[in-house]
Amino acid sequence: MRNLKPSVSSLSRTPLILSLAFLFMGFPILAQRVTVSEGITLRKDDFYQILGRYDNQYLISTDNEYSLELSALDEKMRIQWTKELELDKRRSQVIGIIPQNQSIVVLYQYHRKGEYFLKAHRYDNSGLLMDSVTLSTYEQSFYTPDSRIEVSEDKTKALVYQIEKQAWIDIQGIDLTSLSTMWKARVSIDAFSFFKEFRTLIVDNRGGMHLVMEKDNRRSRLEEHSLELIEYGPGMVSPLTRTVSLRDLLSRQIHFTYDNRHQRLTGVGLEAEDSRSRVNGYFYFYISENELDSFKLIKQTFPEVVLGRMGDDAAVQAKGLEDLEILQVMLREDGGVVILMEESRKYERNTAGQNFQFGPGGGRFTVDYYYEDLYITSMGEDASLDWHAVLPKKQYSQDDDGLFSSCYIMTAPDQLRLIFNDEIAYENTVSAYQIDWQGEVVRNSLLSTDYQKLKIIFREAVQTGIYELLVPSERSNKLKIVRIEF
Repeated sequence: MRNLKPSVSSLSRTPLILSLAFLFMGFPILAQRVTVSEGITLRKDDFYQILGRYDNQYLISTDNEYSLELSALDEKMRIQWTKELELDKRRSQVIGIIPQNQSIVVLYQYHRKGEYFLKAHRYDNSGLLMDSVTLSTYEQSFYTPDSRIEVSEDKTKALVYQIEKQAWIDIQGIDLTSLSTMWKARVSIDAFSFFKEFRTLIVDNRGGMHLVMEKDNRRSRLEEHSLELIEYGPGMVSPLTRTVSLRDLLSRQIHFTYDNRHQRLTGVGLEAEDSRSRVNGYFYFYISENELDSFKLIKQTFPEVVLGRMGDDAAVQAKGLEDLEILQVMLREDGGVVILMEESRKYERNTAGQNFQFGPGGGRFTVDYYYEDLYITSMGEDASLDWHAVLPKKQYSQDDDGLFSSCYIMTAPDQLRLIFNDEIAYENTVSAYQIDWQGEVVRNSLLSTDYQKLKIIFREAVQTGIYELLVPSERSNKLKIVRIEF
């Protein structure tokens, strides 16, 4: 979500439509159709969310502490209507807006007479209220509960949780189809250890909770390095705690995903040898629900050719890379994984200046962001490395939190597309790496933003069809919605 405020009157009724066609080497001729809405005025205290495609229209929500609105755009990206969705109180706090097949579920909390309530509304794709349910009532408190949400892969289940008094987590499993509470649990925590060791909280498509903490991940205690899993869900009497040993494995990062097809927790991480500042390879493991001894770990080191292309001579000599992070993990139907990694780093510096208010030395605090080469690899469940590729990319920006950098991964039955800005600049081109499932890679230019006043945020794109993508653009306090069709 971004701080945005749409204004119906600020939308031009005439969209900009660009049609581009490119010949992909080794691929059939594919065409891109790009449709861009006119600018919408932004305000700092609003948030927006692209909800997706509903029949022949696209829905976008905008909310702040005073209102929640739903807007519909037609296939030419023109706003057809905007409706304010009424919640119980003017200052109701929206916790989550979850798109479903033909409806939208809004989870929110509000305060009344010293009590806080968690409530769910369901709206159809025209903004009509279909159902309203109170899910919980919180005890009287002097502060607003800091409620957070996790949603399942298929958007049918959710977890709403609060960390209370740094001593426990109150968790509620919610069925978003029936708008009912499936279960509630309270997990005791040690605040100091929890905030240091917490890694993820996931809800699966059946409504089960998977809370993961990582312990003793340091060189001096590698023999004790382990994961602690706390699981709870429908039909369970109390939370189940399991410990999985990662002995002799120093991890820099672990990305967790729940594999609903095989009903198991999947972890993909980067492994270091001497220091977590440099990683020497990556690993993949899974833990099945019904088999306590099902842990399986698969490791891969970086090939020398990869070290040479992504690093320097020092990287080749040390057999490791710095500034590498896991960007996304995609689960294969056969139980394997596709892993996308990216080189990213930031530099904080003090720029010379005259105003002493900015800090010691009288300078201005500046942050430089670098998002560079991508490395993608496909691994089988049997530890086979099916294919891998280094994808060159250079992005630099300053004081923008890297918002316009990195890339979006668009999936289709026959291929992946990694779409990104070539440069973080007002006049820019957008490119894509097209990868088939055998690992063949082709890079193409998709569009140019010259004279279009676009600055596209691929991090917040939403795939609305097999070959269709909606992505926002922010520039000079104006929002444009860009639709890309392949």
